[in-house]
Amino acid sequence: MTPSSKTFIYGVSLRREAGRQAHVESEGRVTIEVGPPGGFPGGDDARWSPEHLFLGALSSCMMLSFLAHADHADIDVEEYTSAIEGTIRRRADDHRYAFTAIQLRPRVVVGRGQLETARGALAKVERDCFITASTTAEVSIEWEIAEPAAA
Repeated sequence: MTPSSKTFIYGVSLRREAGRQAHVESEGRVTIEVGPPGGFPGGDDARWSPEHLFLGALSSCMMLSFLAHADHADIDVEEYTSAIEGTIRRRADDHRYAFTAIQLRPRVVVGRGQLETARGALAKVERDCFITASTTAEVSIEWEIAEPAAA
């Protein structure tokens, strides 16, 4: 039996404005203004930097993975928020700057009586996030799963 495999292809275009500022576009989506982070030449803290986009991609991918597994397990997700922080430093092996450590702190409120089911899905949730699978950075995830406060 031949295993089946899906292939996903995504496209994005970038258009430079001036200096180090640009727009990132993808058909039918809102344009994002990008540039270097503040403190770098041409930096602008009002624009998304590649570093912030990467962390946003990882954080949103983890949320989407959680929601997909929650749907599959009939878990009611009442609230999902997260904070993420990444550290860039020179890697010891090749001396290149890269994200070496990322801390993701999702906080999820699930329906009453679903706490253990949600916790039981976390290994699959983490495994199935495409963005964490695409990085060599050490990603630590500190889940906080809770039920709604008593009324």
